[in-house]
Amino acid sequence: MVRTPAFQAVNPSSILGRVTMDKAKDSESSEHFPNCFYRVAVKGLCVRDEKLLLCHDFAGNLANTGGAWELPGGGMEFGHNFEETLRKEVREEMGLDVTWMADKPLYVWHMKRKNMRSMDWFYILLLAFPFEVKDLNITPSEECRAIKFFSKEDMLKEPKLSDQTKPILEFFDLKDFEHLKR
Repeated sequence: MVRTPAFQAVNPSSILGRVTMDKAKDSESSEHFPNCFYRVAVKGLCVRDEKLLLCHDFAGNLANTGGAWELPGGGMEFGHNFEETLRKEVREEMGLDVTWMADKPLYVWHMKRKNMRSMDWFYILLLAFPFEVKDLNITPSEECRAIKFFSKEDMLKEPKLSDQTKPILEFFDLKDFEHLKR
């Protein structure tokens, strides 16, 4: 865990992996939440044999479109930390036990989500942490009917890659995983 005094400015790239912090192109106000609101999602990066684990998600709006391939993980609940969130989401979605998780996110990005959670739109901040699971014997759920490991090339060709996962294609690099201690 990175600890810094509250008054010290921190360059995100000094504590995180790759960060995309592009200014939102369409900033606007919402009646649903204050202008400073971001939903925070913790996503997992499980890499094996130079491929990234994705789950086939059919939850919510995805059920009408045949599902989408998504990074494991989900939204943080109030009071939960990053590790609690990823462990809970992987357990709920896939029935798997997380055995290791990096102390800090490797990738960070944000995006605007539209027509979800009974809102016209909202912003989401995604933090992606490398992690490992005990085994790959999933228990299928609405949020994960199947799992598959994808190379970057496979993801580029996959028509059903979720909108939350597509941005990772810009910066996903296997070299980023070489230094990780498990």
